[in-house]
Amino acid sequence: MGDWFGTDGIRGIAGETITARTAFALGNSLCRFKKNAVVLIGRDTRVSSDMLMLAAAAGISAGGGTVYDGGILPTAAVSFFVRRIGADYGIVVSASHNPPEYNGLKVFDRNGMKLDEKDEGKIERYFGCYSFASALSCGKIFRLPHRGAYADYIAQCCERPLSGFKFVLDCANGAASAFAPRIFEKLGAKVYCICCKTDGRSVNDHCGALYPERVRDALLKYGADAGFSYDGDADRLIAVDERGEIVDGDKILYILAKDMKSKGRLPQNLAVGTAHTNTGVERALEREGIALARTDIGDKYVARCMCRSGAAVGGEQSGHIILSRYASTGDGILTSVKLSELITENKLSDLADVRLLPQYNASVKVRDKVRVLGSEKVREAVERESGFVERIVVRASGTEPVVRIFAEAETMHAARSSAERVRRIIIGSEE
Repeated sequence: MGDWFGTDGIRGIAGETITARTAFALGNSLCRFKKNAVVLIGRDTRVSSDMLMLAAAAGISAGGGTVYDGGILPTAAVSFFVRRIGADYGIVVSASHNPPEYNGLKVFDRNGMKLDEKDEGKIERYFGCYSFASALSCGKIFRLPHRGAYADYIAQCCERPLSGFKFVLDCANGAASAFAPRIFEKLGAKVYCICCKTDGRSVNDHCGALYPERVRDALLKYGADAGFSYDGDADRLIAVDERGEIVDGDKILYILAKDMKSKGRLPQNLAVGTAHTNTGVERALEREGIALARTDIGDKYVARCMCRSGAAVGGEQSGHIILSRYASTGDGILTSVKLSELITENKLSDLADVRLLPQYNASVKVRDKVRVLGSEKVREAVERESGFVERIVVRASGTEPVVRIFAEAETMHAARSSAERVRRIIIGSEE
């Protein structure tokens, strides 16, 4: 990670840590990195998204590049349209699952894949040195044509009609609001949509993927077959089964991998997860003859591992699920549609019948993440605790001055105890 880019783009509080100047610098830098770049920009519903979009577009135009304004689009739709129109880059203005005062800038390459750290570092070098095209060489800005093509495509990915089934959709007052309900209705489903406001001030505000209890309450009220919670830019999905039980990204990964194997659509009988993927899911996959490859936390790492290995499905516990047959990045709406297909034949509670191991997470705010992770005392503590739990992982946050501790064990007591002992060691190293 560089000075600006974290694990998932540039992110911070709008107007403070991420400003119009940041967005202008990013847009302009893309034109330094690729002369006369064609860049598609999509955004979520946040109040600050218009400001950052316009600033990024100005930076691109000033540098001689061409901009296609996609308006409000889910992150996966930006990836889709980059490939569809042959753009050089796509920019998503969104802070994903973060509160409405936050915003961010994610960048896709021409293949619809998030930039790797090497390219991010090269782009960052131009942030303090703008390039201005001549008066007659400035770029132009166009509206993205045929925005409905994304919704049409996702609907076409569904192999069974959803007529007669009822679904609750929590759109997190974000980018999913204009797409998910329309797609499900197009497929014949009865839709109950909650948290579909687009005022920009309530994105992820006690709703969406981080608050699945909202969709659970609505599901039980309406007697729906399943509930789906997206986040602000709709690249995450957390589901709720017909009984009101939460089905997280780990369980979704298991459900989809198992189904794909049964249909001969799982190359190498391999699924890709992360360091946080629950061991209970790994064991369940093994019983089905499916191997699990683990990567670092971050859906872009999952995507790269899938590209290298040829895997058809990968994902994170947080709800980023990538289905490489259909998309090159996590797509919460696509994932919910593919789950809905399976629900037409089996209840979601039966599909998600996996025993998960208890997991405990802790974090410590630190002055120097690199120094803490390199501390001999911390390394020794992690090694010692690994003998008491199934897994323990200590890593630096990609967006905050924080070290995160993850522990998994057969009991919550064991997981919590190990993580807290390591946390105390880290606190002591700061004193």
